[in-house]
Amino acid sequence: MKASRPALAVAVCFCLMVSYSAYGQDQDPIDLVSSDVADSSATISSGKTPVINARSLTARWLDLTTLTHSERYRNQYGDTGYHYFEDGQQRSIVAGRMKLDAEGRYAIGFRASSGRAFNWAYADYAGRGFTARLNDPAYDASIATSPEEDAITDAEEEDPTGASYVNSVNSAGWEFYVRELYLSATPVKGLTVEFGSFGIERGLSTEITTFDEDGYLSGERVRISDPKHLFFDQIGYTNAYFGNLDTPNFFARGDSLTKTNYRQVFVKKQLNKRVGVSGEYNWLATTQTLRQAVVSDVHEIKAFDRVRLEVYERVTRSHFQGSDERARQGFALVGEKKIGKLSGDFGFASIDRDYGLYSGSSFAQESGFSLNGDNYNTGIRIFSHMQYKITPVVTAFGFYTRITGEQIVSFNTQGLNAGLTFDLKALANSARKVF
Repeated sequence: MKASRPALAVAVCFCLMVSYSAYGQDQDPIDLVSSDVADSSATISSGKTPVINARSLTARWLDLTTLTHSERYRNQYGDTGYHYFEDGQQRSIVAGRMKLDAEGRYAIGFRASSGRAFNWAYADYAGRGFTARLNDPAYDASIATSPEEDAITDAEEEDPTGASYVNSVNSAGWEFYVRELYLSATPVKGLTVEFGSFGIERGLSTEITTFDEDGYLSGERVRISDPKHLFFDQIGYTNAYFGNLDTPNFFARGDSLTKTNYRQVFVKKQLNKRVGVSGEYNWLATTQTLRQAVVSDVHEIKAFDRVRLEVYERVTRSHFQGSDERARQGFALVGEKKIGKLSGDFGFASIDRDYGLYSGSSFAQESGFSLNGDNYNTGIRIFSHMQYKITPVVTAFGFYTRITGEQIVSFNTQGLNAGLTFDLKALANSARKVF
């Protein structure tokens, strides 16, 4: 459905009022393949060391939230035992806000990163890479042993576009793209409107039960923060387009601002000092999904500092490309702990085998190509993160996961990665505060 966007505030508020009644089956499908220093922070005294103020050199104009580079080794096996990854990978990210006024009520938000796909910001520079492994005859041989071979073959016939996308995803190369670029305006206290390409609002949920952290949307979002009158700390609505999965570069998918297939109503609430909750109702293409999360401080039990439970329920059947899939649900339960410079978590997740439905592709769904965090994918699994802050600039990390329940079609039955993240913002601020 083509949607013109006149005055931003009017359009967003109008969509908020009529979205539920207007939402139908005429939404655009997901495109799997796209068509195409003023003030100083130091006071200098003769013969004395400069005194560093809390205010950074760029504080008036720039709020830089992320400036990192990561290097990692990734090793990952699929459900048939096929070795999908054994690669050296790198990821660079810069994100923040350019403030148009001193108070930051009006700003341009941005996020740029490496990576060639919606759900991959890491890029291979050592090893054969994902695409090369899919083109290996050993891959076809491994699929032939899968009990789901017939379903995958049928889906490829019904959905050649989806098959082409999944089979040609390129994880190599350090292309650097602007994934998010949007205008944020707070004309009155408690009301913020965003327009452009922005990240996915997850509330207290994570990429395990939502969508990959590297993902993006194009459209508009409104946030209302008035807990005194509305109970919730924040209520919001997103009207956007979810797609162009192979085109992270916003400047190459600008026409997505004229389309919509994604709508979301979300709420957040900090109940007390210990417990926070969030929830959403989401419409995406042919799916409708409820998501909820609760985070609780449990440091007295010693084993964990915080526990997070996130769940989702896909409440509708999906019919497309010869596929008829029933409603499903899933969850993740995670405990987090920090001891000095060492922090980590341990969790258990169950993500349904049809999570690939959100891509709008029956082939992606049948072949186990989901769009939640690629470290997790689908299935009943355990997982654990560990990280150690070597210096303020360098952090070592590791991650392991394994499916422990029924073996299903998955690109990540067992996965391991480990590496280093360099906080370049901390490095820049080691002598004086720049950002």
